[in-house]
Amino acid sequence: MEAEDVSRAEDRAECPGSKNEGQPDVAQPDFPHGGQSPGPTALWEMLERKFLEYQKLAHGSPAEHQQSLLNLLPLFLKAWENSVGIISFPSLQSLAEDISNQLAQEIQKALVGKPAEQAREAAGQLLRWKGDVDQDGYLLLKSVYVLTGTNSETLGTVAASGLPPLLLKCLYLFFVFPLEKEEVLENDVQVQRMFVQMLLNICSESQGLERLLSGNELQSLVIATTCLWEHSCCFWKEPTFCVLRAISKAQHLGIIEYLQAMDCIKLSLQNLSKLADTLPAPKVSESVSLILGFVKDSYPVSSALFLEFENGEGYPLLLKVLLRYDALAQSEVDPHLEELLELLVWLTTCGRSELKVFDSITYPQLEGFKFHHEASGVTVKNLQAFQVLQNVFQKASNPVLCTKVLSAIRTMWVWNARNFFLLEWTLQPISQFVEIVPLKPAPVQKQFFQLLEALVFELHYVPHEILRKVQCLIKESPESPCTLVALQSVLRIAGRDLLFTDIFRDSGLLGLLLAQLRKRAKILRKSGNKEPTLGVQDPERELTCVMLRTVVTLLRGSVRNAVVLKDHGMVPFIKIFLDVEWYREASLSILEQLSVINAEEYMSIIVGALCSSTQGELELKLDLLQVMSSLPLCWAFPQTCSWSTCAHAFAHS
Repeated sequence: MEAEDVSRAEDRAECPGSKNEGQPDVAQPDFPHGGQSPGPTALWEMLERKFLEYQKLAHGSPAEHQQSLLNLLPLFLKAWENSVGIISFPSLQSLAEDISNQLAQEIQKALVGKPAEQAREAAGQLLRWKGDVDQDGYLLLKSVYVLTGTNSETLGTVAASGLPPLLLKCLYLFFVFPLEKEEVLENDVQVQRMFVQMLLNICSESQGLERLLSGNELQSLVIATTCLWEHSCCFWKEPTFCVLRAISKAQHLGIIEYLQAMDCIKLSLQNLSKLADTLPAPKVSESVSLILGFVKDSYPVSSALFLEFENGEGYPLLLKVLLRYDALAQSEVDPHLEELLELLVWLTTCGRSELKVFDSITYPQLEGFKFHHEASGVTVKNLQAFQVLQNVFQKASNPVLCTKVLSAIRTMWVWNARNFFLLEWTLQPISQFVEIVPLKPAPVQKQFFQLLEALVFELHYVPHEILRKVQCLIKESPESPCTLVALQSVLRIAGRDLLFTDIFRDSGLLGLLLAQLRKRAKILRKSGNKEPTLGVQDPERELTCVMLRTVVTLLRGSVRNAVVLKDHGMVPFIKIFLDVEWYREASLSILEQLSVINAEEYMSIIVGALCSSTQGELELKLDLLQVMSSLPLCWAFPQTCSWSTCAHAFAHS
């Protein structure tokens, strides 16, 4: 079974210069009895003497020569551990050559002539620490692990031995065939750490990378990650991906040419397209991200793999995989989804030519808005990649997936404000999203309108066409929960600048809100101005409150809008809202705006409301008196209001 406590291979790979605490002890060299253990200098001098003796046995039998080398390894490792990883050995390159060749021979001997599953078992047995004197493979593995962490020259010596492709072949076998035993021991973890770090060290040098391309081992490993999921070894999955990512990030032209010659991208995409219909979304997306990682890492060097991805139906595959997340539970968050979306966003920047942006801005615009023609920041060049994002949002309903798509779009705007115009004037994503956003879950609606507000607050841009569609949404679905979210967004936008008092009047939004409020006031009047006892979060009540507050915002600083309200005959209907505590503050603010065009009428309304209020409406009386106390004296007693009327009102208050 999978070892859940095994962390990512990058994290668990130890520095070759450390003492490797927790690793099984290797066989110790023989030292004279009594006295203290020799220091690092003495150990290296002892190793040098024994190595010279070993070299003199070159004409002996191969078995004797091999055993003599193996006898040196405990002393070499002991000296290394006591030197805190600092090697002081003049014959290091000769020792590295012999140890690497010996390990390569042992691996070759273990694998040759065996079926794949038996070869995997033989390789595992060779490298496993067994806890007795018979641990030659483990000694060789740990010694090469130490050597690959020293310097470039030694790493080149190891690479020249033919060991790198054999290690890749072992990694392929370890990944493809699961462990027979259920329990993963700490010894297995330590061996895995050294094995993986050894490969990572080899990948860090161009000479080591070139040696990895001498056969079809790399192709087999890449293809295996895209088609052998059902039977692969969970314990070796993450280390395998770790090594392949390291190869990818090397950005080596030879790797690119190898993958292209071996049709790795094409074959992987074909395999993944089949897996996408059966595997869970997180698993298949991890493999897609791995392949797309090769495309991304190679792009600065060559666009060859990018073109193979495009020609290999890569975009339909991305769409299929992302839509698989639509069926997951709403609360599930998967890091592989985030990685895949990041790669898709990167794909939008790949292209041979810049997209054209034409200055067709609709005016009026906010002060400070500038339409930049100069290139500044990363721009979108690949509309085909962006269409994948657009299609995912249009077809999906999963809130996590949809909100992450919107976040990805927001990221492009942050790169460069021009990207909004590039996309909106070619594919119209935001305009199209307005029409379908009522069908999305509430969190998606909220984030969408935050995206819309960002155009105004961050880009200082008035998206007239998009706002017109939002207005249609409000008109066509006045009772929809999405209408409340949309209107709350409009309210925040309207408060951004006085320019919106004219824009929303000319677009007809003010008239639309007044017509809706008239209907709601009539319903309220029929119920005897008595609302049922509902919670504060009642949607209908909230919507009415937001409508009233939006009208307040559109009236402030705009005499023309106050005249529109009066011409619509709204004063009697606004007075109806005064009787309900939830609506009173906004209603009084609306009536206050009328004082700009007719102060006497405003005062008459206030006094009239005060006179008609009953003994039980104490809160209403107090609110009206608060308004009167804040007015200038010449307003408080206009000629049209008799002293007896005011006295009567105060007496009953």
